[in-house]
Amino acid sequence: MVVYIDTSVIVSAVDKGDKRNKEADKFLLREKDKVISPLVLVEIFSVVSRNYDKLVSAFEVDISKDDLPAVIARLSVRKYGLNLFHISDKDLTIFGEVPAEIKLAFMLAPKLKLRTLDLLHLSYAWNFKLSGYNVDEFATFDDEILRKGGRIEELTGIRVIEP
Repeated sequence: MVVYIDTSVIVSAVDKGDKRNKEADKFLLREKDKVISPLVLVEIFSVVSRNYDKLVSAFEVDISKDDLPAVIARLSVRKYGLNLFHISDKDLTIFGEVPAEIKLAFMLAPKLKLRTLDLLHLSYAWNFKLSGYNVDEFATFDDEILRKGGRIEELTGIRVIEP
């Protein structure tokens, strides 16, 4: 069983002030085969950069605003055993060749009507599954993705779970 970890779960696990902190931390430590995409790392950098004052207080050393995103991303990958995957396949569309995740997002967009980043996370997870990485679960705290979990599983074969 391989689970794609959405950024929301990682952020909850590293933010001691988050109401789901303990559940997220426990889940990430328990699950064995966890994958993330480069998009997760970009989102971690974005969230940490915007919430520096709140998050830096968890550390007992002085970490600069520029360094904290990389520190938290790296510590999260190590602590939780997150495997970074990226597939560089391209697919042909009416717009020419695009990364496979983008083509999958084109297919899912009219059926799911999710925000762009959520759609891209699902597309990454689905592409990993289609490429043989056996991704069968998508862990998230995102309410909209959770509400559409049945339809997502129907379309992609990936079950949406809340840690």
